[in-house]
Amino acid sequence: MSSALTVMERDFRIFFADRYMLAIMFVNFVIDLGVSGLSLSRMIGTSSLFPNALSYFLYIAPGANLITGTVAAFQSGRDIWRERIIQDTHTYLLTVPVRRNVFGVSRLFSGMLRTTLTTLPGTIVIAFLYQLTVPLFLVGVAIMMVFSGAVIGLSVVAAALSNSLELFTTVRSTVQVYISFFSTQFYPSNILPPIVATLANFNPMTWAVQSFRALQQGTVDVNLFVPLLGLSAALLFAGFLFYRRTMEF
Repeated sequence: MSSALTVMERDFRIFFADRYMLAIMFVNFVIDLGVSGLSLSRMIGTSSLFPNALSYFLYIAPGANLITGTVAAFQSGRDIWRERIIQDTHTYLLTVPVRRNVFGVSRLFSGMLRTTLTTLPGTIVIAFLYQLTVPLFLVGVAIMMVFSGAVIGLSVVAAALSNSLELFTTVRSTVQVYISFFSTQFYPSNILPPIVATLANFNPMTWAVQSFRALQQGTVDVNLFVPLLGLSAALLFAGFLFYRRTMEF
């Protein structure tokens, strides 16, 4: 246990070394929500699905925070990539007296915590917009934590497979496009093209954003949370397997 905490402590020291990261991420969230959200709300106007612009703004609001979480998760993946390719400290880190499985799990879990912490200000804003009670706000934090597992897994897979900055950046951009546009972040699944609606069912964004929307109604929908948990567990495990492969000499 102490060895795992030591690994996580190192990751958080790296995280807090960049004093402006949390502020930059929150500004990213505010821009996404304030500019994109308000602009799209005015474009959508009124419809049978969204009676007014405000209802659509509230509909897409959680997605802005989840996208910020995706960006934050890939910052953790970038740290792992830099250790392998740029800093050449990956081999040295494997000599510390920590079992490799524990080392790998600790890196993934610290990435989840870092992502959840980065998105906490945005989660508070969503809770204010949705007028959530404290228990429902804590459920919202839990949703962010579980979602972070999915995107951390994807970021670590990208870090483990990429041998150049160009490839890592390309994979990151591809994941962000999939997370954003092959999901129900902007529209309900029943108006998506059939192939996109099918792909959306395998996108953690879909289940995370819909779980948040259920909170606005004052309910915790287990039927939405369980698929999110399953997808996140699968992607987190994939991240662990690929990261574990990089530990073999």
